[in-house]
Amino acid sequence: MLGEHIAMPDRTNARGRAGAPDEIAEIVSFLAGPASSYLNGAVLFADGGERSALPA
Repeated sequence: MLGEHIAMPDRTNARGRAGAPDEIAEIVSFLAGPASSYLNGAVLFADGGERSALPA
């Protein structure tokens, strides 16, 4: 769909690497647990600060 505009993963986020499974698991655990009970109607991105790969 994006063709030539797809960037390499190590160039598309501020961390310079893909997320580790335990990092994603911590986010899921937070969302499923009582600590997120007041969170409501939000979109949370677990993307390490990913930059858009689309042309400007």
